[in-house]
Amino acid sequence: MKKNVYFAQISVTYSEKMAYLPYAAGCIKAYAQSVKELTGSYNFCDILHMRKKLAESLDDIKDPFLVGFSCYIWNMEYNKALAKAIKEKYPECHIVFGGHNIPYDASLLEKEPYIDFLIHGEGEFVFVNLLKALLKNDFSEMTDISMRKNGECVMLPRGNSLFSLNELPSPYLSGVFDKMFEEYPNTPFQCALETNRGCPYTCAFCDWCFTEKIRFFPMEKVLAEIDWISDHKVPYCYCADANFGINDRDIEIARYIVERNKSTGYPQIFKPNYAKNSDDRVFEIGCYLNKNKVDKGITLAYQSMSPQVLENIGRRNLDLDYFSRLNARYTEAGIPTYTELILGLPGETYESFCRGLCNLLEAGQHNSMSIYTCQVYCNSPLAQPDYKEKYGIHWTRMPMHESHYLADFNGIQEYYDIITETKDMSRADWVKANLFAAFTQCFHHIGLLRCFALYCRFELQMSYYDFYNKILDYIIGSGEGFLFNLMSKVKAKIEDTEHTDWCYRNKIFSDVGWYFEEGIFLECVYHFEDFKKEITGFVSLLGIDDVILPELINYQSSIIRLPGQRHIEIESKYNFYDYFNNIYDKTYKPLEKKRTVLSIDVEKEIDTWDVYAREIIWYGKRRSATLLTNPRETIKVD
Repeated sequence: MKKNVYFAQISVTYSEKMAYLPYAAGCIKAYAQSVKELTGSYNFCDILHMRKKLAESLDDIKDPFLVGFSCYIWNMEYNKALAKAIKEKYPECHIVFGGHNIPYDASLLEKEPYIDFLIHGEGEFVFVNLLKALLKNDFSEMTDISMRKNGECVMLPRGNSLFSLNELPSPYLSGVFDKMFEEYPNTPFQCALETNRGCPYTCAFCDWCFTEKIRFFPMEKVLAEIDWISDHKVPYCYCADANFGINDRDIEIARYIVERNKSTGYPQIFKPNYAKNSDDRVFEIGCYLNKNKVDKGITLAYQSMSPQVLENIGRRNLDLDYFSRLNARYTEAGIPTYTELILGLPGETYESFCRGLCNLLEAGQHNSMSIYTCQVYCNSPLAQPDYKEKYGIHWTRMPMHESHYLADFNGIQEYYDIITETKDMSRADWVKANLFAAFTQCFHHIGLLRCFALYCRFELQMSYYDFYNKILDYIIGSGEGFLFNLMSKVKAKIEDTEHTDWCYRNKIFSDVGWYFEEGIFLECVYHFEDFKKEITGFVSLLGIDDVILPELINYQSSIIRLPGQRHIEIESKYNFYDYFNNIYDKTYKPLEKKRTVLSIDVEKEIDTWDVYAREIIWYGKRRSATLLTNPRETIKVD
């Protein structure tokens, strides 16, 4: 009688409105069931992927010989609870944990007695070898696992992980996911596309890839998987390569994505992680995807602007002058870019972080910035004891927050660790830096005060660092009012890392959570008159010419996209539209006194706040949809 083998890659939340296909578990199942030596002995059962109630998931498992769990931060606690329940019901069942959340030692076995085996590194070949060893009850040739042996938890030797990817069948093409579409016909599944594995970089905060050498999947397999994704009408395709655009063939892949999008409408969005050192190849790919409206913008990743921090984390960044030229190149081509920074890296101070953020503004990054708290992954260099001690790192275990989706953990909360203090940045400075980042993103990148900041920088020689520190001091110093109360609410959430969901919520904008900068923006536009009244008091103190000031106030407030707009006309005595576009294009010219009328037809009329929040903030923030002057609107200048 065949032995039942189950797989589990549980989603972050239970929702039929959106779910990812369980790609990692799918890869392992597809390879295991392709090995003839195993098919006579094992029955390869379903992949548990929806985050059902624990009892329901347990009922889906019948007489298991082995259950293999794919583990990451969004499902680790659920996996442990389900595995423990399986072991209690089926004591002889083998429990196997693998994935990025498995440390490179046997410590997890010591903590969790119901786990029998840990797989370290890439799982396909190791999992198959484990199934073979279990049939023979002989583990003498096993590598890359930890197991229980003679009453002890031991880690077996490392093997050669640089296996060829040519042997691995596709989980898409082998039918692994077909049943899921039958069971959930109304769920718009999202997917991952993997065209290569490996990363040549060794950033201390990252555990993305197990090997530095890049290995490529066969091109015919990649294109066939794109066909499958398109034919199955998968709307969102996340490219799981660490550096898309690092190889010439990635241009062909991008073009094929667009070709399939044009023929079927799917995938609607292709989201790659672009090569770290962006070059002509990435520019070509970005232009092509953007032109055909299947992208979400180009990432220009920095992580930190501090040379000391970059040395500490083993990362070489783009030269800032090169970044400035590259960003202007994308701007001229009409392609949105966004830059990533990480808050909490070793060596960063409050001032170095905030000045670094503003240095990117100086270099021309006005469109979008993503600032992440520094998460700690168990296999990353900065999680190791010697590294932690060297830089005085303290991290906090934090409930996983739920930005952009409804929280439905079905009773089992997930957690992740974030750095909240180092020897160079106190906890209080970390809170201040989070506030600075959230309000600067809201006011500048999302656009509420960007025109004022640009004008002060070019006409009054006021740095962006000084401008945004002034407004934070102004809000804090007021001690009352709409903006003070809003800042106090956000600060309280930032400070309480151990209990709150660490995102902004207001049912007016739907039940989902929002990133802090998004929540601040939404509240400001919802209470737009209160916001304008308080901000007028601030900008009147900056020294802007008394004649220009009211015109600039009117222009800045008029270009903010609001619900209910279809056609807007903005009249001014000055050529603000050309003036700011010249700044974006790195072709600054002084402001001219010239009567100008902007006639704007918006691309899509939106009437309700929940749709506005979803379409303009969530989907459109990185392409400046919050501003009526963004490239997708029809703009006539007279």
